Amino acid sequence: MDMSGRGFTCNFLPFLINFFMFSLLCNLALILPTSAYSEDYLHEPVLFGITGLVVEDGSNSSVKYRARLGYDFKKERYFVKDMKREYPVHENITATVFWVGEEAGPENGNISNISSAWDENWTESFGGVDHPDSRNGYLPDGFIPRENPFYVALPYNDLDENGVRKQDALAHVYWAKQYVQADPERSILKNRWIRISRNGQVAYAQWEDVGPFGEDDWPYVFGKALPSNKINSLAGIDVSPAVRDYLGLTGMDKVKWQFVDFDDVPSGPWLFVTSSYGKKWFHPLSSSTFYWQLQGSLRRDIHTDIYDIDLFDASAKTISQLKANGKKVVCYFSAGSSESWRSDFSKFPSSVQGKPLDGWQGERWLDIRSDKVRQIMLSRLDLAEAKGCDGVEPDNVDGFTNDTGFPLTYEDQLSYNRFLASQAHKRGLFVVLKNDFEQTRDLVRYFDALLMESCFENQECHYAGPFVDSLKPVFDVEYDASLFNDKGLRAKACSAAKALGIHLYFMNEALDGSFFGTCKK
Repeated sequence: MDMSGRGFTCNFLPFLINFFMFSLLCNLALILPTSAYSEDYLHEPVLFGITGLVVEDGSNSSVKYRARLGYDFKKERYFVKDMKREYPVHENITATVFWVGEEAGPENGNISNISSAWDENWTESFGGVDHPDSRNGYLPDGFIPRENPFYVALPYNDLDENGVRKQDALAHVYWAKQYVQADPERSILKNRWIRISRNGQVAYAQWEDVGPFGEDDWPYVFGKALPSNKINSLAGIDVSPAVRDYLGLTGMDKVKWQFVDFDDVPSGPWLFVTSSYGKKWFHPLSSSTFYWQLQGSLRRDIHTDIYDIDLFDASAKTISQLKANGKKVVCYFSAGSSESWRSDFSKFPSSVQGKPLDGWQGERWLDIRSDKVRQIMLSRLDLAEAKGCDGVEPDNVDGFTNDTGFPLTYEDQLSYNRFLASQAHKRGLFVVLKNDFEQTRDLVRYFDALLMESCFENQECHYAGPFVDSLKPVFDVEYDASLFNDKGLRAKACSAAKALGIHLYFMNEALDGSFFGTCKK
């Protein structure tokens, strides 16, 4: 059955649907940039066998929006659970290898990669030469890259020879509409994500340069044409050494690729460092060690890479001294609760303070949906930057799983936590996710490390997987002294932690420095 109107067509799924389904499908036209709806099946079924639909972008029929539908029993209506944009797949494309800092020579057509099309100081921005024969796993050997080692080049540049956006770029680039008002001298292609696969192995990378052997091949990059380049078996994509190694490429191999949106990038080593405009921040290695003390006289005798201390109590002098001794300093503050003893407590209106936190006198849950709360957190991040902190640890960022006194949802928490991470990064601070286990898969793209409490005692260590997969450090602190004092239990826990890729520590719940144990002692 087809129903026409408002310039679109609704093709109903091949089974009976009720009035609410009809309303949803037809009214989607009001909220999505579409020209046609066509039936399709999704990966995950939902209630009543309704799976979903594919929506074509009216401005470019190559791009589709894939929706997954759910049913609200209370309101008796269908709703869109999520919507993902799908880009066309380029198949049987020859891939060649290039790298940051590659000098010009006969093997690469005398093209230097010391600079990129969008960064004159690419090698410096990256942190060094990404030599293909000097590797530390998927990372370059000898330094921690400041940009993503999973990168590619494609033969289209949206900027002309003067560094200004080409007049026709907005007509070709799929996502151009959201950048109509963007800086005309900043590329809207740089840092975009790409999915690349070969023989069932899949890698993700960011677009960081232009090539191979072309810079205006939009019919291929944003269309269905083959690469116009005739060199190296019609090479259509350059890949970095990390992509080469992950896919097992050996020469001019054939791959397939497509654009993906950032929220559709799964956990993996390509998330260890993500390239972005703006300030750079430190990225702790998965091998980094950790010490946590929030009160008491600060111990200086701990041999560790990272110190986690209280933002308000620690002085700028203390932070400077720790950094002078080679430590990275993380500054703790509560982002999900008010604390009556803090200097900025009076800034929280009573309307944003909810129920007390069980077991923590003077603390109340915050309404994280409030703009006022967010403004206070921005001030705290400013304080962290001013004091010289390298990173931050926002606490109590899992309010949606607690009885806060506010109707917080999963999406409310996700939005708030992403806000905290993005604002920390804007200030050059790396950010540690504290607990919030249910959202690790969604937040691994935004946070640089994971701090867990009693994951062995509570049987929650499996939630660390996305961070481990992404080469990001995971720290677990166990408060049960018997787990440390019983050598047999300790050995089992330490063995399990090592297998899971988790750094295991033993501390008292006061975190006052009076007790600290590791798997080595």
